[in-house]
Amino acid sequence: MVKRRLQLVALLCCFLIGLSACSRKWVVIGAAAAAVGTGAYYYVKGDLKRNYEAPMDKTWDATVKALEALQINVESKQNDALTGVINGKLADGKSYTVNVKRLGENLTEVGIRVGTFGDRERAEAIHDKILSNL
Repeated sequence: MVKRRLQLVALLCCFLIGLSACSRKWVVIGAAAAAVGTGAYYYVKGDLKRNYEAPMDKTWDATVKALEALQINVESKQNDALTGVINGKLADGKSYTVNVKRLGENLTEVGIRVGTFGDRERAEAIHDKILSNL
């Protein structure tokens, strides 16, 4: 099942890349579609993003619990039914931002940026904890 799904996603990406002669926007859409299909991480301007097959409220709760479990300081958090933002600092003084965005009824995107340019390892650790809470 997973192999067939990956083949379909790869085929879709190839098709969209073929259309990229018309616009680079299609390549970005293809990459996002591939990430949604496989549940993989993807980088966008320093944010490590991942889509979760869960409603916004459940993903928000899992994100807050993940930060608490990792004992990461939260300085501010705001959310509504469509988006949420959490800001804070790690023990070493690096700032972080977590953006949670509803993409659909049962699909939520979480983007994490640690530091100015992003720290993939730390962002992955937070994502892993979010996933374990879902």
